[in-house]
Amino acid sequence: MSNYKYTLWLSILTIPLGFIAILAGGGGHGTYFPILAIFPFSLLGTFFNEKISLFIGIVQLPIYGFLIDKFSTRKVLPIIIAVHVICMYIVFVLKRETFFS
Repeated sequence: MSNYKYTLWLSILTIPLGFIAILAGGGGHGTYFPILAIFPFSLLGTFFNEKISLFIGIVQLPIYGFLIDKFSTRKVLPIIIAVHVICMYIVFVLKRETFFS
């Protein structure tokens, strides 16, 4: 299991980060910014069915860890960050009034 160090750590980190993001959402009465910042792929599903996909949010960080473990950190980390930021930007621009009103 030592070969999958980042996968393990990001899998464990998903639980408290998800709890914090859901708590900040406050059942629809809080802010969705932590969900947007941490789990942008789960919010991309809102363009299709107006629901936040929990499954995608749960597997997003472990997939990041798996990619970091399989490829070198120097190669894949800039790509992960770029894709993450692009997805954040897309959701923020296209759903701004829905999530931040």
